[in-house]
Amino acid sequence: MPDSRFLRTLFTLILSSIVLVTLTGPVQADFNDPGGNFIDDDGAYYEGSVEAIVAAGIEVGCTDRAQFCPDREVTREEMAAVFSRALGLPIVEEDYFIDDSNSIFEGAINRIAAVGITRGCNPPFNDRFCPKRTVSREEFASFLVRAFSIPETAILDRFSDDDGSVHEDDIDRLAGAGVTVGCNPPANDRYCPQDNVARGQMAVFLTRVIPLQTIEPPPRPPTHLVSRFTTYHSCCQSRVTNIQLMAREIDEWIVLPWEEFDLNEVLGPRTESKGYVAAPILLRGESYCCDHPLNIGGGTSQFATTIYNAVFWGAYDDISHKPHSRYISRYPLGIEATLGHPSPNVVFVNDTWTPVIIRTSYSSTSITVEFWGNNGGHSVLGSHRNSKTTINVTSGGDSTARKVTAQVTGSATFNSGGFVTIKRTISGPDGSVTETWNHTYIGSSG
Repeated sequence: MPDSRFLRTLFTLILSSIVLVTLTGPVQADFNDPGGNFIDDDGAYYEGSVEAIVAAGIEVGCTDRAQFCPDREVTREEMAAVFSRALGLPIVEEDYFIDDSNSIFEGAINRIAAVGITRGCNPPFNDRFCPKRTVSREEFASFLVRAFSIPETAILDRFSDDDGSVHEDDIDRLAGAGVTVGCNPPANDRYCPQDNVARGQMAVFLTRVIPLQTIEPPPRPPTHLVSRFTTYHSCCQSRVTNIQLMAREIDEWIVLPWEEFDLNEVLGPRTESKGYVAAPILLRGESYCCDHPLNIGGGTSQFATTIYNAVFWGAYDDISHKPHSRYISRYPLGIEATLGHPSPNVVFVNDTWTPVIIRTSYSSTSITVEFWGNNGGHSVLGSHRNSKTTINVTSGGDSTARKVTAQVTGSATFNSGGFVTIKRTISGPDGSVTETWNHTYIGSSG
C-alpha cells in the first residue's frame, strides 16, 4: 500500500491528464489495467471495438468522467466528425450546407461533403445536412459504402427486412464485406434498417470496415460492499430534512478510479431553493439557531461524519476532513467531520481500479452511507450509537484486500473539551501505512 503522499502525487498527475480529457477526449488506457478507458461499456460486445477506435484517435468519450455513452444514438454531425477523423480528410473552404453554421462539426461536415460521402438530407435541393438528426442503420450503410469504397458483392438480398429500401444494395455490400452480420442473433436474417445507430454499434462497424484490431482490456474487478456506516439522530428535527436531502443528492453517485470526490463540489451551496431549511449549527463553538445564513442547511455535518466513516473504514485515501470544534456524542470520538460551504469539507480519492458507487439510505432516526467497489472481498460494517462505535468485518477478503485498524487515544466531552489522537493503519499486499491526526476539542466558554 503506497503512502498518502505517493497517492496524492499520483492523483495530481492523473488530474492533469483529466484536464486534457475535457479538451480532447479520454486518455488512452494502459491495457494492462482493468476496465479500459470507460466505465459504461465493461464486458459489452462492443468494448474491444470502442477501445480500438479511441486508440486510433477516431472517437472520444462523451463526458470528462470516463464514459462513452454506447447506447446514445449517433447524429449526422457526429458521424461526420468520426468519418473525417478516420479518413484523415483535409480542410476545405467551401460551405456546402445552410443549416450547419451552429454546429461544432461544420468543418467535418464540409469535408465529408467534398469527397462525396454525404449528399445532403433534402433532395433534390440537398442544401441542408440536418446535423442533429439521428442516423438509421440503412443510412449508415450507404455512408460506410461511400466513405470506404466497399465494392459490389455477389451476396444479394442477404436480409429479409430491407426489401424496398433504397439502401438495400449498400446493406448487401456491408454483409458481403463482413462489416455487418445482422441485428437478430443467432439467426441474423434481419438488418433492422430503420433502427438508429448507437455509438457502441458504430464502433463495431468502424473496426470491421477500416479494419482495426479490437482491444480487449482485462475485466474490471467485481463490485461488492466495501464499507457501510450508520449514525443516529433524534426524529423529526429540522436538521433531519437537510440530512435526508443531502443523502438523496449523493445516492448512486459514482467516483471513478483515481478520481477525487469533493462533497461540497458535488452538493454545491445549501440554499432554500434546493429545499434546505434552517437548523442549529455550531458557530464559534456554540450552538446557534436560526437567523444566520449558515443555519440554512444546518445539521448536515451528520451526513459528513457518516460518509467520512465510510471513507475511513473502507481504506480510501483521506484528502481533507475536519472534526467539529466541540465534541458531540452522537458522532465517533475523533473519527468525524464537520461541513460548511466552501469549507470545512470532506474530500477523498478512490485509489482503486474499480469505480465506487456511493449508496445512501435513511430512516426517521438514522442515516447510512455505503461504498460499493472492490477491496478484494473485504467488507466492513460500522455504526455509532449511544456514544459507542461498533465495527464488524463481515468478510475478510483475499490477499489483495486492504484492511483498516484504528486507535483513538484521549477523551473529550461537549462541555470540557479534550485532546485526542487518531491513528489509522491500512495493511495490504504492499505493506502497511499509518496515518495520524491530532485534534483538540474546545470546551464551554462559560
